[in-house]
Amino acid sequence: MKTLTPILIAAALLAACDPEANEDTGDVGSSQGESAGTGEAETGDGATGGSSAACADPDSGPTMGISADIEGDMMLTCDTVWVLEDIIFVRGGTLTVEAGTTIKGTEGSALVIEQDAMIIAEGDADAPIVMTSIQAEDARGRGDWGGLVLLGSAPTNLAGGVGQAEGFSNPPAYGGTDAAHNCGSLEFLRVEWAGFAIAEGSELNGITFYACGTDTSVSYVQVHMGADDGIEMFGGGFNADHIVVTGAEDDSIDCDQGFQGSLQYVFIHQDPAIGDNAFEWSNQGTDFSATPTTSPSVANATIVGSGSGGDKSKGLTLKEGAEATLVNSVFGNFTNELVFLQNLETQRIAESGGMVIEANVLFDSGAPGVDDADGSDITWTSDDLQTFLDDGGNLDADPMLASTQWGSPDITLMAGSPAETGAVDPGAGFEATDYVGAIEPGGENWTLGWTNFNP
Repeated sequence: MKTLTPILIAAALLAACDPEANEDTGDVGSSQGESAGTGEAETGDGATGGSSAACADPDSGPTMGISADIEGDMMLTCDTVWVLEDIIFVRGGTLTVEAGTTIKGTEGSALVIEQDAMIIAEGDADAPIVMTSIQAEDARGRGDWGGLVLLGSAPTNLAGGVGQAEGFSNPPAYGGTDAAHNCGSLEFLRVEWAGFAIAEGSELNGITFYACGTDTSVSYVQVHMGADDGIEMFGGGFNADHIVVTGAEDDSIDCDQGFQGSLQYVFIHQDPAIGDNAFEWSNQGTDFSATPTTSPSVANATIVGSGSGGDKSKGLTLKEGAEATLVNSVFGNFTNELVFLQNLETQRIAESGGMVIEANVLFDSGAPGVDDADGSDITWTSDDLQTFLDDGGNLDADPMLASTQWGSPDITLMAGSPAETGAVDPGAGFEATDYVGAIEPGGENWTLGWTNFNP
């Protein structure tokens, strides 16, 4: 198997930055280090934010292909547009990505951070790191490439504690006993047009966190127009903030196998024509009582569903005995159920206090529902679930968002919005706010500038 060494990278960077070099894409993974052009691929990230003058123009800057695994410490600098030509594994070191760097994925490619490695991808508001499709801007589609995968050694609730990652012909392992496992740091990072399926039920998402632990840092991250889920967490647990998921084909944020992290300041916008759950939280498919129990906590989210055009659009699906906390959030515009409950074990979690859905502004959605199909063992009715939501002080009202227009949202609150007040104490690990939703009234709209909302 070919590997990418620091010496090869240094040589490649010199060639890429040489003003005399031609514009063909070099290939740092070729066995002799020779140029192996991947073609002139146009790109355009559609963002309103800029990048450093020293960074390569994503449309016309020098490009360098990566076709071999990366061993040891490495840096991808922003003066080169990097092209993933295969599923690239990073092993035995730290992959550092400079602010303003563009990484393009070809068909069937992905970037995978192994358990003995980590990624430091820290952009800036004016120079986000962008992982996107190699296709021309007007020819991009969901699943153009595979996305970003991080493999950790934190606990899961699988039998034996170790699992095999989805979406690989030769799947790598994840999970272990290191609750603090550090998968790396992601900041001002955008992942676009990613995710693909190798087989039914075995897919790559925009970003997949496998058993990443508490030392992992995730802040100001967007996943845009992904096939399958936007972000999925399998086990582990870490805190994340300022998260944007737009246009996910399946679930926007999916948590299972014992994930126990917290997310604050979240914006989800479903495509008006496609998308399943904004949140899908499951415990473990073969053992609903498995521990650690999946128990995500979310505060200050603004979630906008598909509206009338989304056949599968739902808000929050809870199943397999998962716990849940959703507070101080604006949550609605779903074609189908606002909250959907499956399995008697999940009902018992709600009855015992392990499910907290409080102080949210709910709007324009289908009634909450339970799985009452033949064979279901749940005893609650939809009315019981509605009573549970009413008891949580959730308000059914228009949140008065400035705009929910697909492709150009503005989720600031208009004057007089019922979400300007009414928040509850979100608990440990969160910042306390007076307001409900992702944007402070009168404050900066943090979702603009570094993101891409273009469909």
